[in-house]
Amino acid sequence: MDHSPAPSRAGLPLALVWQAGLVLAPGLLLFAPPSRGTMLLVPLVPASAASVENVGLGAGAILGSPGPLPASRFVEGERTRLLPAALAHGMILVSIAPRICGEATESPQ
Repeated sequence: MDHSPAPSRAGLPLALVWQAGLVLAPGLLLFAPPSRGTMLLVPLVPASAASVENVGLGAGAILGSPGPLPASRFVEGERTRLLPAALAHGMILVSIAPRICGEATESPQ
């Protein structure tokens, strides 16, 4: 009877997660919020949808138009203030220009 331990496969899923992360990271960086500027505040749970405006204003942001996702809102502000407030209230902060989502923008005169 061989009592040697069976080879562990616990490292395999972790390796796959790391590889997937390395492949996806450049694409995800496109949505990383800028340090300052226009960002999209997106609630992830229904309970946080009602407080999007309050979270933005409480973090010192200027509210913009409603975003393309349900209960989302464009905000103008600083990531260092907005991100912790968003995460604490079940929201994410995404870098996305309003013109990408179909919001009208003014052309330079």
